[in-house]
Amino acid sequence: MTHLSDADAELRRVAEETAAALPVRALAAVHRTGRLAVGEVAVIAAASRAHRAEAFAACERLVEDLKHRVPIRKHQTFADGAEEWVGAC
Repeated sequence: MTHLSDADAELRRVAEETAAALPVRALAAVHRTGRLAVGEVAVIAAASRAHRAEAFAACERLVEDLKHRVPIRKHQTFADGAEEWVGAC
């Protein structure tokens, strides 16, 4: 099982790599933990660049890399009582 500190460390690496690859003025990302209801915000990403389209591109890269690299697992419970674990990494 992956520890939260492993996920935090990888999220930091992903953000640092994104910031190094793109000329961002500022970059931030948070992935929520704990119980979330369907539709609640799980990931927040923000970027500051000279132009809006560039900032959106930086956010998109950050979130896509986060989804593929950060070891985040979630336990899903469905209305019919079924359950499953989902893990991207």
